[in-house]
Amino acid sequence: MLERESSAEGMTLGRVVALSGVPASTVHHYRRLGLLPRPKPVGRGRFSYREVHVRALRLIRELREQRGLSLRQIKSVLPGLLEGKQPLLPLASTEGPEARLIEAAFRLFSEPRGYASVAVSEIAAAAGVAKGSVYRYFPSKEALFTAVVENLCQETADSFAQAVSDLGGAEGLASDPGKTALVFGRQIARAMPILLELGARAARGDGPSQVLAARVLRTLAEAAGRPLSGNPIPAGLQVIEAAFATVLQWAVGPDWAPESRLVRAGS
Repeated sequence: MLERESSAEGMTLGRVVALSGVPASTVHHYRRLGLLPRPKPVGRGRFSYREVHVRALRLIRELREQRGLSLRQIKSVLPGLLEGKQPLLPLASTEGPEARLIEAAFRLFSEPRGYASVAVSEIAAAAGVAKGSVYRYFPSKEALFTAVVENLCQETADSFAQAVSDLGGAEGLASDPGKTALVFGRQIARAMPILLELGARAARGDGPSQVLAARVLRTLAEAAGRPLSGNPIPAGLQVIEAAFATVLQWAVGPDWAPESRLVRAGS
């Protein structure tokens, strides 16, 4: 049961964060994606939230962390769950073919041979899905790659936002840049092969990849930089650039950092 202060007058973002355990940058991201009911504007860039927003955030967290649903899947089921029109499915039944295909594609696309050398049949086999069934969920391998990027982007943004909190917010990030780069490097190491593939496509002038890359960059920048300034992009870019540089140094050096080696191996 939520406290009574969450009723008529609404709640501040800080109160929502405290009750839901979801970082502020992630709340903003979910709001822009249309995952949350629309909050009431109370000023420039400020909103008043209600109990339903806390319930929605708790549900999103459970559906992502415990049930493995993508944000696209969550967006389709969340309204019914909030309105009580459909029950929360058992854990075993939520890990459907779509989620398994995204995870299998991520693993195969991250291998050294890269996206171009991976066949749809391989992804289907790794996910335990018939090849013909893949196209029921994704019209092409390209669409599956986009789903992988979007899913990975949100996972990384969530971990970035949590890292900001763990490092002590703006003051913590600014006080120890070396530690900040190390922490964010570990967070982004898992995503590097996919993000580099996306960046290469964008650099070659592929329009959809450029749009997607810009969206990914903004999402990560906001997750990493919002606590530093009113405009998250410059601060976020600095954090992301330092994280990328750290991972690349590990990659070309004699040894990866122990935690990153585990991430690289898929642990």
